[in-house]
Amino acid sequence: MFVALDHQQWGNFDTQSNTVQLHEQHQAGDQDLLDLAAVYTVLNGGTVFAVESERVPAQSPIAAVFRY
Repeated sequence: MFVALDHQQWGNFDTQSNTVQLHEQHQAGDQDLLDLAAVYTVLNGGTVFAVESERVPAQSPIAAVFRY
């Protein structure tokens, strides 16, 4: 996974319903969902690269290759 160092995506991930709420601005109780994705990637044996935003493919704050 490639994650932009200079970007946050605020919101919440509900593990019970497997849903995400995205917020443009930080709100009380929010977490950085990009950080959360990075943590879950590492916990599941993946590799995370924190890079400058211009180095993330597809002009996105996050990019990944999924394999199983």
